[in-house]
Amino acid sequence: MDNPLDGATTRQKIRQAALELFGERGYDGAAMTALAERVGIAKPSLYNYYRSKEELLLDLVRDGISQWREACMAPFGRPDTFERQLGDHLRLAVEFARDRPHLIAIFHLATTHVPPELGQRIHEVVSEVEGAIRATILDRIDAARAAGEIDTDAADAQIFLGIFFHGLLFLQAGHHHSAAPVESRLPQIWRLLFRALSGREPQEDLS
Repeated sequence: MDNPLDGATTRQKIRQAALELFGERGYDGAAMTALAERVGIAKPSLYNYYRSKEELLLDLVRDGISQWREACMAPFGRPDTFERQLGDHLRLAVEFARDRPHLIAIFHLATTHVPPELGQRIHEVVSEVEGAIRATILDRIDAARAAGEIDTDAADAQIFLGIFFHGLLFLQAGHHHSAAPVESRLPQIWRLLFRALSGREPQEDLS
């Protein structure tokens, strides 16, 4: 009988190798044969973990979203002002992209360069998680409005934040898997974001 720990280790090796391979060759160019060679296992053994390349990409997306939520949504659960929560969220999102370039590349690939049927499955996964994220942020926007921190219509603020962070994600993914162009402009991006939401300069400094 296989050792469960060995199986978990192999699965993680497959995920890491797949992140690199998809990032280097794209979805169509990343063959399961090449992935098996990179991991150091036989191709039939690879299918014991993932039935297809489609299932592997879906697992990478789910795992990546889970990592992103754990790392970047934590500020909204802290007893701070909305300004500090949002500033910390922005900083953590940029740091996440900086520290996990292959994962950001996977997000970009999975939403732009896959067959339509797979794209629909990915969209369903992402939409479910985005719904939970939107609900959390909308709750904080409502609380910030009630406290007089911002004077923006809640629905408008939610739409703006969704567009803003989607754009930020794709901007990072489009710079050779590097967050440097965004990270170097983080103070300016932060001021733009908070002014648009509140009509005033932020007190939090992200420089």
